[in-house]
Amino acid sequence: MTDCPFCQLMEQPEQLNIIGETENFYAWLEYPQPRAKGHANIVPKQHTESILEFSPSEYHEAMTLLRETVEKELQGLDADGFSIAMNIKEAGGQMLPHAYIQVFPRFEGEENAGTPIGAIFPQREDLQSQEYFENSVEKINAVNFDFEKEKVKPHPDSQKFKEESGDSDKEPTESQESEERPLEEEQSEREDEIDLTKRGESVQWQ
Repeated sequence: MTDCPFCQLMEQPEQLNIIGETENFYAWLEYPQPRAKGHANIVPKQHTESILEFSPSEYHEAMTLLRETVEKELQGLDADGFSIAMNIKEAGGQMLPHAYIQVFPRFEGEENAGTPIGAIFPQREDLQSQEYFENSVEKINAVNFDFEKEKVKPHPDSQKFKEESGDSDKEPTESQESEERPLEEEQSEREDEIDLTKRGESVQWQ
């Protein structure tokens, strides 16, 4: 997607401060305006507007790279803690039309040390009623959702969408079939076939 800042950056990955990579994701240090020492982003390589578009396998891959990034900064930067932000949609603080997960190392001795992200949401007396809680629980539980069996539709600007649209009359590819299978089947196959990148292991950046 040519007007997406992240897609433009990834057209020339050599200009990124990459600290981790998997088959479908980059982890890089925010530049030139980091909000914290070691501020990093976990970003899908293909244009994906929201974390909600991740398939179960992509979500697992992103979370594994996230854990790896935290461990690297925990030891490499002597971080004392971390705050992880996954902002979804504009109202939730998503500033770009491309999914990303932000990693903020925290350090003892800094002014904001110990302040949780939730501090931006003060307690509201108008929500402290039994009626509110009962009504909210009823509405939330009325929604049926099974993430492991969800069929994720690729973004129209992604290569995956173009490939599926152009080959609509052909047999589904192995990768497409794997997205539709329950996660248990994928995990069983992974035990028999080791693929480091798909399991979220780091690829050394040269």
